[in-house]
Amino acid sequence: MKRRIKRSVIMTLIYCMGIGGLTLFVGALHPVSYADNISKNETDSAGSLSETDNSPENDITLQTFNAVPSPAGTPAPTPTPSPSPTPTPLPVFELKKGGYPEIEKFFEDYYVAVNSCDYTLLQSLVTDPNNIQPYSELEKDTRFLDDIRDITCYVMKSYEEGAYIVYVYHELKYVNIKTTYPKLDKFYLITDKDGNFKIFTSEMDEPLKEYYEGRDNDEKVRELIEKTDEKAQEAINKDEDLRIYLEALNK
Repeated sequence: MKRRIKRSVIMTLIYCMGIGGLTLFVGALHPVSYADNISKNETDSAGSLSETDNSPENDITLQTFNAVPSPAGTPAPTPTPSPSPTPTPLPVFELKKGGYPEIEKFFEDYYVAVNSCDYTLLQSLVTDPNNIQPYSELEKDTRFLDDIRDITCYVMKSYEEGAYIVYVYHELKYVNIKTTYPKLDKFYLITDKDGNFKIFTSEMDEPLKEYYEGRDNDEKVRELIEKTDEKAQEAINKDEDLRIYLEALNK
């Protein structure tokens, strides 16, 4: 009898609470499992998002995106011009006394042509025959010239291939004058296409002209020029006849 009453009470209670209340009641018995499902899903989603954000592929995508050109209408940055290179100084070579037998032979022939007033030979030894001393002047200068002695070549290589700057020391012996007169001539000597030496008498371009003239300021060249000037002055002071002849010649 008591069991029937207890059962009736329970059934009545269930009926009053309704089906919805029963579902809530049953669900309250398993909160961990529900929470576990939510946590697991959130963790999976968060883990997937974290891996996507930090993956190398996304880094590459970001870099590629940043490398996309600006849209049309946006001015592109103006490139900065490269600085002009500093000009490299032309090489300067040492002045050497002798050591070039072929050059020495060339100038021996040259001064023989001068002494003998061989104008045809002189014209063949230069690059431009029109730019040498006129024949009338050469004839006047050599009229009383007996000999050209003590020819010594001081040679300096040029920056141009096969070209040389040559300072030629020599002494002029005039007729009936005992003392010789020291002189120093300067030449730009080149090698032509046939391999022959030629005295360059053509027009020099500005860099070559500056280089050629600038060598007179080199220490060894200055010493050579000063020494020659001193010897020439000593010769004039020593020989009155030489002084008188040179003054007459220069007039």
